[in-house]
Amino acid sequence: MTPTPLVELRNVRKAFGSVVALDQVNFSVSPGEIRGLLGENGAGKSSLMKVLYGLYAPDEGEIFIDGQRADITSPFDSITKGIGMVHQSSTLVPEFTALENIMMCTEGSAWNLPRAAVSKRIGELSEEFGLSFPVDTKTVHLSAGVKQKIEIIRALYRGVKLLILDEPTTSLVESEFRQLLKSLQALVAQGVTVIFITHKMREVMESCHSVTVMRKGKIQSSLSKEEMSKEQLVKLMFMEQDIEVTESALPKVAIEPRKRGDKPVLSLQSVSTQAGESGIGLDNVTLEVYGGEILGVAAVSGNGEKELAEVVVHPRMVTSGTMSVGGESILGLDTLEVFAKGVAYTPEDRIHEGILNEASIIENVLLGHHAEERFLNRKMFVNWPEARKAAKEVVDHFNVDTPDEDFAIRRLSGGNIQKTIMGRAFVSDPRLLVTHNPTSGLDISTVEFIFEKLVQTRNEGEAILWISEDLDELMILSDRIAVLYQGRIVAVFDRADFDKFTIGLQMIGGE
Repeated sequence: MTPTPLVELRNVRKAFGSVVALDQVNFSVSPGEIRGLLGENGAGKSSLMKVLYGLYAPDEGEIFIDGQRADITSPFDSITKGIGMVHQSSTLVPEFTALENIMMCTEGSAWNLPRAAVSKRIGELSEEFGLSFPVDTKTVHLSAGVKQKIEIIRALYRGVKLLILDEPTTSLVESEFRQLLKSLQALVAQGVTVIFITHKMREVMESCHSVTVMRKGKIQSSLSKEEMSKEQLVKLMFMEQDIEVTESALPKVAIEPRKRGDKPVLSLQSVSTQAGESGIGLDNVTLEVYGGEILGVAAVSGNGEKELAEVVVHPRMVTSGTMSVGGESILGLDTLEVFAKGVAYTPEDRIHEGILNEASIIENVLLGHHAEERFLNRKMFVNWPEARKAAKEVVDHFNVDTPDEDFAIRRLSGGNIQKTIMGRAFVSDPRLLVTHNPTSGLDISTVEFIFEKLVQTRNEGEAILWISEDLDELMILSDRIAVLYQGRIVAVFDRADFDKFTIGLQMIGGE
C-alpha cells in the first residue's frame, strides 16, 4: 500500500499577468526524506513552495497535508500546520538578537517573556542538530551562514514537520555547506521532512534522497537517488520534453549570419572584482564583444552575472585587469563617463535600478543622458523641449502604451516599463549595449518586440553583451555564447557549435 504523502499539491496554477509561473503542477513529498527541487532560475521552484507556504494564493489547485485538504492563505496558516520556510534572503530583524528573533510572535507579551526557558530550548535544539550560534548577539553583526542557522532553529522551535529551504547555500562557504548537510541529516533522523530548493546539481546529488526537476513552470520528472545521474538531470533541466509547447512559447525571430567587426568594441582582459551580493566576484575574466554580434552570457543566478553586467558601467569595481571600449581604457571612469564613450545599459531589476518610480516618462528617458550637450541649456539647465522630443521618440518607436510622455512611469505595465528602459538605451545611438535579463517576466509579444530590436541593432553593426539565465533565448539570438560559472568564463561557443546539453552542463559546473 502506498503511504500517504506528507504534503501534496494538485493541479496548481499560478500566473502573474500573462506570465504563467506554475502550469497545472502536481507535487508530493513523503515523510522523512530530503527532496531536492531542481531547476533553472524561473523554473517555478520558489513559486511552488510560496504557494505551499501561503505567500502566494494559487489561481487553481488544492493542497493536502497528511491526506486532508488544507486551506493555506497565509504563512501563519502554514506554520500552524507544521510547515516552515527559510527564504533565500534573511527575514530576521537586524537589530534584534537571535533569541528575540526566535521568540517573536510566539511567546507572551513584552512584560512577561520567558527568556531563560526559550534560551534553554534553543540550546537543546542547537546541540541536537549541530546548529550553534550566539543567542544574545544582534543578527546585523552575524554572517549569512549563522543567520541561516537561526532561521532553521526558529522553524524547529515552532514545531515544523516540513522544512522548506529556498536556495540555502547561496551565501555559504564550503565548510558551512558541509555543516548544513550534516544538520539536514540530523533533522531527517528526528522525523523532519526537508524540501531543498536549488539550481545546483551537485547539491542534489550529495544531499537529497530524491529530486523533482522543474522547467518553465512544469514538473519534468521525479527521480530517486538511485535514478539520479548528471546526464539525466541536465537533460531534464535544459532539454525540451514537449517540443510543440516549448516552440509556441518562444518568439520566432530570424538571425542571419553576418561578418562581425575586425576589432572588439568591448574588451575585458583578466578582470577581477570584489565579491558582490551573491558572494561571488569576477575572477580573471577575459571577454571580447565585437561590432555586429550578440555575445550571450549564460549563467545561473548567483555566479557573477550581475557583477559582469555592472562592471562595464562601473569600472571602478575592477580590482585587477584591464577593460576598454573602442580600444580606449575605461578603468577609473565613472558611469556618466562610460556612457559618453557610447555604452548603454539596461539593468536586471527594472523597478529598483532602472527607473525613478515617481517620475514621468520624460524624466526617466532623460536618466543617464542628462549631462549630454543636447539636453542642456547653457550647460546648466535641462533642455525640456529636447527631452520631451526624445521621450516621444521612445514612446513612438518602442510602442510604449501611455497617454503621453508626462505619464508617471510607475503606472505603466511591466512590459511598457521595460520598453521605455530599452528605448532610453538607444537615445544616443550607442555602439555597445549591455543588457541583463531584458525579457524577464514579460509576455511573449513584448519579448518578440525586444528580440527584434536586439537583432536590428546587431545588424546595424553595434555590439551587444546580453546576459541571461534563459538558455533557450540565448540560443535563438546569440552569435556566440560564453558561460559564466562561479565568476569565471568557463567556455565560449560559436553559433555553429551550440548544443543545449553541453552548454547547460557547463552552466552548472559540469565538465
